[in-house]
Amino acid sequence: MYRLEGAMRRYSWGSTTLVHQLLGRPVDGRPIAEVWLGAHPDGPAVANGGGRKTPLDELVAAQPQAMLGPRVLASTGPRLPFLPKILAAAHALSIQVHPTTAQAVAGFAAEDERGVPRTDPARTYRDRSAKPEIVYALTPFELLSGLREPEQAAKLVAELEVPALNPLVVLLREQRADAHRGALTWLLGQRGSAAPWVEAVAATARDAVGARPELAVVHDLAQQFPGDPGLLAPLLLNHERLEPGQALYTAPGTLHAYLRGMAIEVMAASDNVLRAGLTTKHVDVTELLSITDFTPRLTGFLRPARGVPGIVDYVAPAANLGLRVVTPRAGETLPGPEEGPRIAVCVEGEVEIEVAAGEAQRLLPGEAVFVPHIDGALAVSGNGTAVVARA
Repeated sequence: MYRLEGAMRRYSWGSTTLVHQLLGRPVDGRPIAEVWLGAHPDGPAVANGGGRKTPLDELVAAQPQAMLGPRVLASTGPRLPFLPKILAAAHALSIQVHPTTAQAVAGFAAEDERGVPRTDPARTYRDRSAKPEIVYALTPFELLSGLREPEQAAKLVAELEVPALNPLVVLLREQRADAHRGALTWLLGQRGSAAPWVEAVAATARDAVGARPELAVVHDLAQQFPGDPGLLAPLLLNHERLEPGQALYTAPGTLHAYLRGMAIEVMAASDNVLRAGLTTKHVDVTELLSITDFTPRLTGFLRPARGVPGIVDYVAPAANLGLRVVTPRAGETLPGPEEGPRIAVCVEGEVEIEVAAGEAQRLLPGEAVFVPHIDGALAVSGNGTAVVARA
């Protein structure tokens, strides 16, 4: 078992308080957006064990059978296939979508064939992997996820009473199965030339901010991303709020954007992000339209699987991701996942992680350990909550 030092990311959208408070650090006015607790080569956590510190990706690569176990090694190769993060957003992230594995493999090969450098900011596919995600809320967590029914979206846009948006309302009401494809195509075509109607929408949202929760989000986005037509996203996508302890799954092809709050995110270890709005980064319109699932559907809340009191499992459908939330009280001991690579992070109170090999580590909020397959079953005791990510 290895204690982890996470790789910190101070992106501008990060919170200046939430992660600091979780970790017991001084609030210094600087944002902490993410703490990476995996083996991603762009920011591996440092594994501390046996008196040595080793980047986790190097540790896994040196002993893949022992670290991953035969099942994970056979399915994903000699790398840790998931990346847990502590994520804390004070401002909205970009509207984005992720590919399936087949789309990522094909897109990666096509860009290589065209000679697009892998470090080029305009490159779309950074690797050959899908990027499904699970988000487990630690605080109230606000987000956009999945597309509304077209008629509902059309009604919300029409209520703005901005004449320049009439073509968008018509597309949503008359295109039937292709309604959202047509709407997103129209919206992407407004990038760089939408300022007059964007300002009109921003003014309407400002004046009616208390009328609908969606308009409050539009108002916030107008302030964060002036001139960006993506401020209409809360009217086209489902606007949701996770309460602490709720979890959500984002499948490949799902348009989504995180707005604010702190969560544990467990995602496939991939960099494949295609952006649609609320960003100054590259937007590949053709590829975005080709991989997006335009089927209207409800947000993918995960139903908790409860067995032993104090244990809740969340497993993503059709994805190699899962997490177990373990909450021992008054010193009781509860079982964690028994095999494979596991990363446990304390999110509340104080817990002790013990493995079959006999080693134990005490964790306070924000502290984490990597438990390799070779260490056998793990158990959680103490008086707190640990989130254990696994493949």
